[in-house]
Amino acid sequence: MITPPGSELWSTAAALTVAASPLVTPWFSTDGYNNLILSYVFTGGTTAMTVEGSGDAATLDSTRTYTAVGASPATVLVKHRFIRFRLVQTTADAAVTSVFVKTSA
Repeated sequence: MITPPGSELWSTAAALTVAASPLVTPWFSTDGYNNLILSYVFTGGTTAMTVEGSGDAATLDSTRTYTAVGASPATVLVKHRFIRFRLVQTTADAAVTSVFVKTSA
């Protein structure tokens, strides 16, 4: 299924706890867009967000990786046919975990 640029790809607003970490999304097809725009707020504890890629929506590609997600908002160039997001909460439970990901041309 093609996802046009400007579409919401994924969002979450539930505070992530250490016990529920990591939060890993399903794989999303990248057909139809070239970039991701990520907007997020993390408060409390320590939250790390990464983008992961795959060629088949089953096997993580560890040869072509994504750089660490920088300050919000961030633009990420798509490098794979499928991507997913991983949020890891360490140190203490988050008070706020708010993520919004949109596709871009």
